[in-house]
Amino acid sequence: MLSPAGDNAVEHYLAARAQGAEQARAQAALAELQPYVLIATEQAIARGDAQEASRLQGLIERIDAQTPALPRLRAEVAALVRAQAAQAVAAMEATPSVAAPAAAPVRAVAAPANAPAATMAAVNESVQTTAPPSAPAMVAQEEARPPAVPVASRVVQGPRTPRLLQDAQPRYPLPALRARVEGQAEVAFTIQPDGSVRDVRLVSSTAGGMFDASAIAVAQRWRFEATGQAHASSRTVRFRLPTEDARGG
Repeated sequence: MLSPAGDNAVEHYLAARAQGAEQARAQAALAELQPYVLIATEQAIARGDAQEASRLQGLIERIDAQTPALPRLRAEVAALVRAQAAQAVAAMEATPSVAAPAAAPVRAVAAPANAPAATMAAVNESVQTTAPPSAPAMVAQEEARPPAVPVASRVVQGPRTPRLLQDAQPRYPLPALRARVEGQAEVAFTIQPDGSVRDVRLVSSTAGGMFDASAIAVAQRWRFEATGQAHASSRTVRFRLPTEDARGG
């Protein structure tokens, strides 16, 4: 679905969307795949794979440049790239430099006692050596600084959660429906000052992650009362089979 780069379902649908005949169908398919791309991007960031995270972030931008989670993903990917670059610089600076070999001591040559004065002068001249050139001064390198952490907007952590005004029913994943599997997924998110939901992320889930994408998608459609402040919150999305499916019909 997402790999290899340049030959995967998401990029094929993106190419089809550019064609007028298949635009509507391709857009609908991309809307279904977008939550999976989001989850894969967060997983790449968590395991420290900056290259893969950047590639997947680019796919999300191509699917929908107005995706609410994009600003957070851009900041996390950029912070990961900076952190890895700083680690590489620190590793290079920690490598010990090879010391220059010490200059061999100069031995004085003793002339015979009966040597003429001219010979003595030649001997003295031959043993005079200039001091070895001093090693070039080490260029001071600026100490690697930790990557700057983006400053997030102030989020209120209080006992009172804004009242839910608009709920939404999650879409039951087709594989789980066919297998008649029930489960749940807990998501954390930020309630914006205007009551909209942003920065949805998965906390835990059951059934091998079959419900992850659907839970993230439905959370983005919730609306809470506007309080003028941002609130951190979480909810558990439960998936229960319709009555006839639960009975095996």
